[in-house]
Parts: sequence; structure tokens; C-alpha cells
Amino acid sequence: MAGRHRRPPQPELPPDSDGRLRAIAEQRAVVEDGIAVSDGSGVPYLYRTVYEPDGTVRQTLVRIDTGPL
Repeated sequence: MAGRHRRPPQPELPPDSDGRLRAIAEQRAVVEDGIAVSDGSGVPYLYRTVYEPDGTVRQTLVRIDTGPL
């Protein structure tokens, strides 16, 4: 009887695989910088992600202190 067994789901690549693969292929560090706002709090953060040629990833997150205006 055909159709009794489902095919297992396709494995998904991690969301940062583009940066990792680019760093490995080009044999140089790839840096991604940006600003993120946490859900609900409205607090802004600076982030930096560094993809190394050996496949490792370093992430830094710093809260931006807006202070009184």
C-alpha cells in the first residue's frame, strides 16, 4: 500500500548559514552590524556578529542608553 509512510521533513539550515558559508568560502571574517529592539520593551541594542573562517560565530550585544532628553 503506497502512501502509508510520510517522508521525514527536510533538515533546515541555521538562519546564519549565509554568513558562515561566506566566511569559510572566502577565508576571511564576515562582520554583520545592526540595531535591534527587544519585543515589548522598546529598548534598542547594538549588535555585532562575526563569522570566522573556521566556522565559529562571535556575537556581541550592547544596550544603547538613551538617557534623558
